[in-house]
Amino acid sequence: MLSDVADLFEGAPVAPPKDRRLTRRVVDAWARAARGRFPSWTALQDQELGADIDWMFVVDCEKSCGFPFFVFLGEQLSKFSDVFLTGGENFGLSLLDKATADIYAAQASEAPHFREESLVLCDGRRVLIRAVTAPLAEDGRRITHIVGAVNGRFAHDAEAGSDLRLA
Repeated sequence: MLSDVADLFEGAPVAPPKDRRLTRRVVDAWARAARGRFPSWTALQDQELGADIDWMFVVDCEKSCGFPFFVFLGEQLSKFSDVFLTGGENFGLSLLDKATADIYAAQASEAPHFREESLVLCDGRRVLIRAVTAPLAEDGRRITHIVGAVNGRFAHDAEAGSDLRLA
C-alpha cells in the first residue's frame, strides 16, 4: 500500500508544483501516519497539518448512504458548500459535492485517489480544482472513514477581480 503511494510522485508533474502542494502534503501526512496500515483520523491529526486542515474533510463510510456524512469539514472548505456549478444534468451540484465525489474511489482502491478537473461555476467562470481522497481505519485494517483535501484556482480565462478563493 505505502509503496504505491510513493510511486505516485515519480516522474514529471502534471501541473506546476505550487498547485500540487496541498494534496501532496496531505498524502505525505497520511503516509507518515499510516506506518504500514491505514491511519486513523486521530493519527492523521497528530501530524502537523497546519492551515491545511481548513481545506480538508472526513466522512464516515458507514453513515454515508447516497450523501457524504461529514465527521469533519474544514472551515475554509465549508464555505464552498453553496458555490454552485452549471452545466451537465444537475444544476444543484456545489464545489463541495464535486470534492467529495471520490470518497468511494478511495475506499475501493484502498489508496489515495487524485482528481483534477475544470468546473464551470453558475456565473460562467471556470475554476480548476485538484483533490485527493484517502482511506482511514480506526483499527488500521477495515476502512471506516475517508479523508479528503481540495485546492484550486480560477482558470486564466476567468473574469479578473474574482472573489472566490481556494487554497
